[in-house]
Amino acid sequence: MLSKRRIVAKLPATFNPRSGTVIKVAMIGAGSVVFSKNLTGDILGFPEFRDATFSYMDIDADRLEVGANLCRKVGKALGANPRIEATLDRRKALEGADFVINMVQIGGFDSTLVDFEIPRKYGLKFTIADTTGPGGFFRALRTYPMLKGLCADMMEVCPRATLLNYSNPMSMNMQTIFRTSNIRAVGLCHSVQGTLDQLMRYIGEDSSQVSYLCAGINHMAFYTKLEKDGVDLYPRLFEAMKKAEIYDTNKVRFEMMKRLGRFVTESSEHNAEYNSFFIPRGDEVITQYSVPIDEYLRRCDGIVDEFERLKSFGKSEEPIEVHRSQEYGSTIIHSIVTGKPSVVYGNVVNNGAISNLPATAIVEGPTLVDRAGLQLTRIGELPPELIGYMNPHVTQHELFIRAAMEGRRDHVYQACMYDPLTAATLTLDQIVEMCDELIGAHGNLLPDLDAKKTLIPTSGKTFGVVSGAKLRETWQSRRKTAEQQRRQ
Repeated sequence: MLSKRRIVAKLPATFNPRSGTVIKVAMIGAGSVVFSKNLTGDILGFPEFRDATFSYMDIDADRLEVGANLCRKVGKALGANPRIEATLDRRKALEGADFVINMVQIGGFDSTLVDFEIPRKYGLKFTIADTTGPGGFFRALRTYPMLKGLCADMMEVCPRATLLNYSNPMSMNMQTIFRTSNIRAVGLCHSVQGTLDQLMRYIGEDSSQVSYLCAGINHMAFYTKLEKDGVDLYPRLFEAMKKAEIYDTNKVRFEMMKRLGRFVTESSEHNAEYNSFFIPRGDEVITQYSVPIDEYLRRCDGIVDEFERLKSFGKSEEPIEVHRSQEYGSTIIHSIVTGKPSVVYGNVVNNGAISNLPATAIVEGPTLVDRAGLQLTRIGELPPELIGYMNPHVTQHELFIRAAMEGRRDHVYQACMYDPLTAATLTLDQIVEMCDELIGAHGNLLPDLDAKKTLIPTSGKTFGVVSGAKLRETWQSRRKTAEQQRRQ
């Protein structure tokens, strides 16, 4: 059942506004070493938290050690005195936690390859595949058992803690949290604040001097208001778009702004796969709008090299540079603990805040944070043209959580049927067969999707788990061929 109670956080028992507070922050998936390092630096950047306890947890001992070493360097660089723990035991990490940060990706690169390579067999191409469509949907299904278990552990071990979720697919993961537990939680992304800075650079304005309102769903929220001193900035943005050096940096999003009148938060490479207007129209359109097919796979290759560098750096005596990131996590922690209010853009249950989206939808909008916790601002109606862009994905989010909780394979088919990119590319029979192959390929990483039988037929074909090593060979061969063609 969907929890309808207010999201309220209580102060750590040790809080004393005069002497500071010793809070405990548990980072789950701390093997995401750069992210855990940045968040640790942000938190320790507040004087109140110089003696905080950090418990880093991951299932990969090697990555966990690297992450902990980097965070020790961060503490030293800031002149702080944090207590740093590293453990493979999730419940141990959660014991006594005031805040829990989730940044887990289940299945790693091998599962990501499955999400790219199997749909490719059916004619589907992706850029990122971590938010919606088949890639995002199956990433959410893989994450569901872990995230449900994390929430269950929190309800037993640290029921008063606040969960900050950074893992994608944001909206579907937040459905898991809110529909399977009563944990206080918020989903966090940097696309709102990051895109605002980008837009203001286009027109030569300082983001801190701008009044704005952004709302919708994660990665598909729109700036409905962009003003300075009461003057609408959109006309200037439309003028700036006419300059090739600006337009070329964000072709897909500028094209969507031309048609919808408002700018969307997440990047062009992401939004290129959220609709049917670019990728399904063929290679000529893909080239015209600079859509980077397989972009996420290339990024993953780069991450492997970067990890090896950080592994050596973490063991060295070389000092680390610490810069505050754009992430909201530390601001939320500071506001809840000290009571100093702030406004962030969070992902929580709608409950009527956006009146023309379902009450059970996960929405992104301005969220007040103070000692009382997190409270989403009432936004009202969004323009129907923007709602139309979001609605197919909101439907997928609902079908996901029902598929996972009820064990319904047919909801997996239906979610992919309503994905605009998939629907513009595949027939219904192809969609069903592709989903069956993806379910087989991911194996026991997924929840049981055959717990409830319906009259909806499967493809009638049986598929098994796919070898990650074999997929890596295929990907590397394809990448090598592409690089050779670019050189010619």
